Amino acid sequence: MAKVDAKHKGPNFWERLQPRERVLVMALAGVAFLMFTMVLMFLRFQKLSAIDEEIADIRQGLDLARTFGPSYKEKLAAKQQETEKISSQKLMFSTLIEQAAEVAEVKVSNQTEKPAVEVAPGLHRRTYEFDLRSVTLTQLTKFLSTVEGQEGHVVLTHGLTIRSPSGSEDRLNVDVVLATYERAPVGAEAPADEGG
Repeated sequence: MAKVDAKHKGPNFWERLQPRERVLVMALAGVAFLMFTMVLMFLRFQKLSAIDEEIADIRQGLDLARTFGPSYKEKLAAKQQETEKISSQKLMFSTLIEQAAEVAEVKVSNQTEKPAVEVAPGLHRRTYEFDLRSVTLTQLTKFLSTVEGQEGHVVLTHGLTIRSPSGSEDRLNVDVVLATYERAPVGAEAPADEGG
């Protein structure tokens, strides 16, 4: 059994340690303090980095708002005007087609209206299909211009299939699909989506 030096006997822990052990304990305490300080500095650095990134994002947003703010307001106003063009009144396709047929001097056949489809909350698209037979390109252009120029409604040519019965004729057979967009009246139920 090892002899314990008499001068290292005492009532408390520190007095019972050998000088080498005391140095090791002090070094361990110093390393622990240093590690604790480094962890605190690392956490502080992370926090400051996050704040710097947030400030950079806010500065970039302010620069964008300062640079593009006026043009954004113009685009927003133009979008509002386009939205106001979309009527909440139901378009009577058959009446519109008859009027355009009289103007363009063409005959319309096989008229079919498809069920309305909700394309966005409060916005419905209705489509109407029909055929034009033996029409000239001028008549077709006049017909479509009349239909799409309908006041108070947005009417677009959604589909157009053009065939020529023979190579020698300038007459065309055309399958037309028109679409209109309508705002749903407030409180009205949305029509069921038919999968189209």
